[in-house]
Amino acid sequence: MDLSLKNFSTGYEGNTIIQNLDLKIKSGEWVGIIGSNGSGKSTLLKGIAKIIPTQNGEILINKSSMKSINTKNLAKIISYLPQKINSNLPITVKELVSLGRSPHKYFWEFDWSKEDFSIIKEALELCDLKKYSDYELTSLSGGQCQRAYLALTIAQKTKIILLDEPTTFLDINFQLQMLDLIKILNKKNNLTILSVIHDINLAARYCDRLAVLKEGKLLAIDKPINALSKKIIKDAFSVESEYINTSVGKQICAIKSLNN
Repeated sequence: MDLSLKNFSTGYEGNTIIQNLDLKIKSGEWVGIIGSNGSGKSTLLKGIAKIIPTQNGEILINKSSMKSINTKNLAKIISYLPQKINSNLPITVKELVSLGRSPHKYFWEFDWSKEDFSIIKEALELCDLKKYSDYELTSLSGGQCQRAYLALTIAQKTKIILLDEPTTFLDINFQLQMLDLIKILNKKNNLTILSVIHDINLAARYCDRLAVLKEGKLLAIDKPINALSKKIIKDAFSVESEYINTSVGKQICAIKSLNN
């Protein structure tokens, strides 16, 4: 599904963060959002997910306005994994992941179908959580809990996924595993993905394009090699940088802060 923003503004009461932003993400494309702290990355995702209100402009899904889609039906189209997750819920991993099937059920349906069970099982296996399915969330590490919430997002079976720093709490090994998994799902299921990734080198490695935010405005959107030019890095992050050639392509090395 295509996802488009037209003259889109959002934020909090009395405070507009994202200002008149135009952005189009094509079906099956993975766009990464990068920018300095406070640039509006998380706010943008919350605005698209309708967690905070649209202040101006509109969001289009396949050229149709999202205003006409109610909350339940929207949850069948867009899933959202927040940066801050609740790891203190007194439920098991399997129970958490099963919540992803809720948008697909009527309020009087209390039991999961064979299809639901199959989807929940697949999500647990994809996130390497099968052996933890009966563990309570409170007993998991931060990284395991993060994977449990990703499994919930997968179980929701949407065509558009919003991910706010999905590798939070994960060590280097699990960061790569998580992003490899997201890439596989992206290609296999033709998912449209918009994600905040703190590590710009990982963002460059996995995303099709990068959107660079600065003070709530779109500074650049392009293929990673172009979006991470020395000039754009300087403007967005106030650092001098150099490229390093590696086996996975060019990587960015920050050389000097310009705020000193």
